[in-house]
Amino acid sequence: MAVLRTRRFWIGIGLSLLCLWLALRNVPFLELGRALARARYVWLVPAAALEVLAVLARGRRWEILLGREGILVEAFWAQGIGYLFTNILPFRVGEAARAIVLSGRSRLPIFQVAASILVERLLDVATVVAALILVLPWMQVPLIVVRAGTTFGILVLLGLVGLWLLVRFRQAGERLLTSLLNQIPRLPSSPLLARWREMIEGLAPLTRFPAVWRSVVWSGCTWALSIGVYWCVLQAFEEQSTVVEATFMVVALSLALTVPSSPGFIGVFQLVGQQALVLPFGGKYDQSTALAATLTAHLVYYLITSLLGAIGLWRTGESFADLGKRLLTSRSRGSRAAVLGAAGAPGEESE
Repeated sequence: MAVLRTRRFWIGIGLSLLCLWLALRNVPFLELGRALARARYVWLVPAAALEVLAVLARGRRWEILLGREGILVEAFWAQGIGYLFTNILPFRVGEAARAIVLSGRSRLPIFQVAASILVERLLDVATVVAALILVLPWMQVPLIVVRAGTTFGILVLLGLVGLWLLVRFRQAGERLLTSLLNQIPRLPSSPLLARWREMIEGLAPLTRFPAVWRSVVWSGCTWALSIGVYWCVLQAFEEQSTVVEATFMVVALSLALTVPSSPGFIGVFQLVGQQALVLPFGGKYDQSTALAATLTAHLVYYLITSLLGAIGLWRTGESFADLGKRLLTSRSRGSRAAVLGAAGAPGEESE
């Protein structure tokens, strides 16, 4: 398979294996087994329920960003399909997969859907940085996390301002793009301009205060539910766990999972989740307990989101093999933009 010949794939696998070794090297397996054996797994029931609600909240936010009421169900299942592909395939192709699925189901232009995903990601990072700021008074945050949060915060601010300017001066931007395209011989400008307008439409909610406000509220709900998932998992292993610990764990994982890794973030997830509990809360969590909690949290996330994705494929009539082949083939030829561009106009994707 072509993907196996890419450098990025093997870098991700190597980093994942290194992180997994680092997470396990100081953990006696006997103590890890004891931590897993004495856990109160009844707490995983509300954790699983909150995970589903978090995906539903993401679907509602996506519906708002797209400005198309009545597609919540389609957005929910598309989210699930995206998680499934990210869990199983490399390069985080789940984002492209869910864009293609929702575009076909909702009859929205693919570039509009893709642009809305970009806004989603910026809102996610902004919410994570806000969560980091909220926990600062309650704990000693490791310097590396503070620096990462500051860097991401600045990048998000610049990104949001840049996208807002792009939409605010859309006509000037289109004139500039038209002028540039006219300088390239034998290049059809009409299809490219059409894709440009679709992308701008996907970014348009950034200039509409009601849509921005509602999206921010639903972003807060989404991440609050995710924090609830981790708090429930921590309760299974430590009765005295707090929301601060769960929040910091979510923040650390969210920032760390931007690095290349294997499908499903295996290795990176285990190391970062473990150290997010040990470094600032070492008096409460040892290496074994922290790893046990992290393994369980990852399992809850992986199983629930993969199950939603499998059901989503069945509900939408999509084929994992066909969609995966198209995604990976396009990815190996270029970038994720090529995947989205190959999807064509709305309605061209099979339902």
